Amino acid sequence: MTLDEALGMFVGGAVGDALGAPLEFCAASAANEQLTEMVGGGVHNTAPGEWTDDTAMMMCIADAYVGHMGNFSPAAIGRNFQSWANYGDFGTRDHVFDIGNTTRDALSRAKYESKYPYTGSIAYMANGNGSIMRLAPIIVANHNDVAQAIGQSVAIALMTHGTSYTVRYTSQLAIELCMGAIAPNDVLMRIGADKSDTSVMGCYASAWESVLATSCFEDAVVHAVNKGGDADTVGAVAGMIAGRLYGYSNIPARWLAVLVQHDNIVDATKQLYKGGM
Repeated sequence: MTLDEALGMFVGGAVGDALGAPLEFCAASAANEQLTEMVGGGVHNTAPGEWTDDTAMMMCIADAYVGHMGNFSPAAIGRNFQSWANYGDFGTRDHVFDIGNTTRDALSRAKYESKYPYTGSIAYMANGNGSIMRLAPIIVANHNDVAQAIGQSVAIALMTHGTSYTVRYTSQLAIELCMGAIAPNDVLMRIGADKSDTSVMGCYASAWESVLATSCFEDAVVHAVNKGGDADTVGAVAGMIAGRLYGYSNIPARWLAVLVQHDNIVDATKQLYKGGM
């Protein structure tokens, strides 16, 4: 993985998150009404370029890796998650304005000074997509060790989501982000998921559908977010995949210019990459 690909993956996830934020909970856009610019607005009244929980949790993870010299510390990651959930730290505001119920419940149960940081629910309704929306910093921190990247991706997923589907799709996407490989041609048929739902299965399928239907970063992310629904998270996952494939250098400059905390995200990625295992 080159630095350009690593930056593309992390920054690309944030770009997809920010572009999709105004379309969260909306119906799919009509063909002649596609959102292609960082306009902000929507149910969270985001500013242009402002991202949501997807990128905030990535920043929590990145800070923990950097603070521990690239080493994996679930306690540090968990404490950062709680600081974000309780006080808005690592986000764009002084409070949390977007957090999934499964994530909130898990963080409220966790005691990260103990030896048991994994509090993800195994209930069927805990099959949410929160586990795969935040993978970029984990992959960058372990870009020279695929097995470790997969293992730590699953471990961090289990801190908030504990189902078998969480393990399956987190590990699958981690492999793909590590290797930069296109998903198998039959991936959407093999998954058999409703691409409009908010599950980890649906989000994974929807994001890959958008990447496979297009041939550049911009088109992939625009395709993803204009489906509406959980647009910020599908946008974030599509942005990570497309960013890994096409690199930071192919993300539109007009989006980068308004992305909130762009320089902080770039700096975090570079530190993770430099200290990568």
